[in-house]
Amino acid sequence: MAKVLGESGRYVSNQTVVKLQRILLSSILIISFASTVEGLILGRWLFPAKPAPSVSIPIMVSLLVIMLWVWRSFSGKMAILEKERSAMQRGAAGEIGVGSILQKFPDNFYVINDLTTPFGNLHHVVVGPSGVFILDTKNWRGVVAADGKGELLLNGKPTDKPFVRQFIGRMMGIRDKVKLIAPGPEAFHEAVFVFTAARVEANWGKTSSVNCIRDDQLHDYIVEKNFGERLEAHVAERIAQAFLAVARMDKDF
Repeated sequence: MAKVLGESGRYVSNQTVVKLQRILLSSILIISFASTVEGLILGRWLFPAKPAPSVSIPIMVSLLVIMLWVWRSFSGKMAILEKERSAMQRGAAGEIGVGSILQKFPDNFYVINDLTTPFGNLHHVVVGPSGVFILDTKNWRGVVAADGKGELLLNGKPTDKPFVRQFIGRMMGIRDKVKLIAPGPEAFHEAVFVFTAARVEANWGKTSSVNCIRDDQLHDYIVEKNFGERLEAHVAERIAQAFLAVARMDKDF
């Protein structure tokens, strides 16, 4: 079994809780506002000192219009938040599944899950004889392909973000930081997108320096393949410890 540090999906799970809290807060605000408006309307009929109809009716109509606008506005935002929360839940499930696969790697591999860095969150880092692998799990559904410009297509359509470029930036940033902590011979680093629910048709070299694989290919891709000069055990441990040093900067790790 690999040496595993960190909990898979922790960052995404925490963000899911934040989204849920925002949904609950929005619901409370809507209910509070609606209750206030209802109280004002009821007060128009219950209290003896009633304003003239020419004054009260326009006020009530205005309040009802405002309440309807607020309701529609908040409902739209809540729907967006709920969609984001559901996507995060699926993402967390994908990360946990990949983490389960990685922990079954041989004991000369180190697996660091959910690494928070100054360059962004890294889902998994694997360090072993075959090199250093930065993994980003995607729970996308459908067909993943290359767009011919180094980025990804999902079901034939461009993605809403330059995922490849952003991922390379995160990997390069953390690689340079680790090299400062653990100087020595250059180790092979690779950024890998791992897809848990999609068919992958993005061939090597079509998505810049990022490779795209399915989760069931992880073992053969990392453990079995030889990407060049193998890392000695003490070098792999030193690099893994450098990643841990970065992880310890995250107080929740």
